[in-house]
Amino acid sequence: MRLWMRWPAWLCLSLMLWMAVVESAHVHPNGTESAACSICVVAHSASPTVSSSPIAPIFAAVGLLQPKDILAKAQLVVSHAGIRGPPVL
Repeated sequence: MRLWMRWPAWLCLSLMLWMAVVESAHVHPNGTESAACSICVVAHSASPTVSSSPIAPIFAAVGLLQPKDILAKAQLVVSHAGIRGPPVL
């Protein structure tokens, strides 16, 4: 990466890290100051709100399981083993 592209990238990353630390560590002495704080207003405005209520699940029987006996047939065919003779020189 070129030098003129590397410095702005590091600057942006360091600013983002610094803002994350400041946003999570700042404290207000009383609750009224948090309404005027721009960091608190932005942090609480992005929180999602619930717009629907959950619906109770409906349980219904779809069908009954009727097990059947399964009989597996084993077979051994020599030609399927891939056996061949040694290579000829």
